[in-house]
Amino acid sequence: MDRKILVKRLILAALIVFLAAGAVNIFEMFYYDSIRASKNKKKSERIAQLTESYQKYLDETAGKITSVSIDRALLSRIKSDVFSKMPNAKLYLWMSDTGGNFLFGVPAPVFSRLNKGFDKYRNIIESDGYYLDRNDFLVKLVDRHNEVKFSKAIAKPPARSKKLRFSGLSESAPWPGEKNKWRFYEKYYSFGETTLSLSAPVMDENKLVIGDLILKVDDSTLHEKYFVGSSLFNRTFFDVFHVILGASAMFLWFLLPTWVYIDAREREIKNIYLWIILTLVSFGFAALIYLITRPQELKTFHCPDCRGELNGTKAFCPHCGYDLSRTFCPECKYPIKPEWQFCPNCRFDIREAPKGTIPSGKEEKQ
Repeated sequence: MDRKILVKRLILAALIVFLAAGAVNIFEMFYYDSIRASKNKKKSERIAQLTESYQKYLDETAGKITSVSIDRALLSRIKSDVFSKMPNAKLYLWMSDTGGNFLFGVPAPVFSRLNKGFDKYRNIIESDGYYLDRNDFLVKLVDRHNEVKFSKAIAKPPARSKKLRFSGLSESAPWPGEKNKWRFYEKYYSFGETTLSLSAPVMDENKLVIGDLILKVDDSTLHEKYFVGSSLFNRTFFDVFHVILGASAMFLWFLLPTWVYIDAREREIKNIYLWIILTLVSFGFAALIYLITRPQELKTFHCPDCRGELNGTKAFCPHCGYDLSRTFCPECKYPIKPEWQFCPNCRFDIREAPKGTIPSGKEEKQ
């Protein structure tokens, strides 16, 4: 088989495989997008249900409190309610008066540690400006109480990248838009929103607001249940097509310059290696330009049926037996094309050739 035809068939096969693998990869994106949209919808519905349920509980609890001096029996019942709900999610419930002073919190050890740290480093916290007050401090950190490192209160900001340093920011300046958010944290990032922050006003017997009851819910099951993951089968299936896509792309990347090289040699084109390099670095775009601008005439004569080289014969193709009568002028044997009406070499009127002189190659072959 002619090398050019072989390379052309290999290119066609690689292109089909590439398009098929690309279609599977596009399907993968839509597949996971549809799953993500479905799970996000279910997650939003679940959050709405939890918000309604916990807000109702918070309002009922706030209705039982009529004074900033909390009755011990009532506080015990509140603790009992909070711990009874703990198996489903981590709850942090606390109350502050209208002046922002902390009154009580459940679980007590968590609030005791955070409040002591806030009191000790209050000047630094207020100068940072990231936490507005004690309540804001607790709302942002209470669910991460295990990650809070008060030893970082007097630490310097983490080192910046060269890009940020070159922007004119000093090492001690706060991060843009962060306002020292890094302070106290052991971890800087979390994946998935799993918390709810709710509040309810606390009123006395005269319906005057005496404080706020705040509840923060940390429900990690929300993220775990609605996390968009993939099964072992899906990962293996799609990974196989990722590999096929890359392999077929590399195959095409080398086949196209090969075809350009073979075709350019057949047409006596100068700067063959320049076209090969351009085809390689342009990922095939140069091959399209070459296909449009290449000369139509070949260096040697080839059979119009099997594309085999004729090696000077003008009667029948030595490769497939094709009749070459319509390939050469019957008068001067100059190579002609089937659609020509005159020979460009001797001006012979091909239309007036005697019947049977220029038979159809296909009919003769049959």
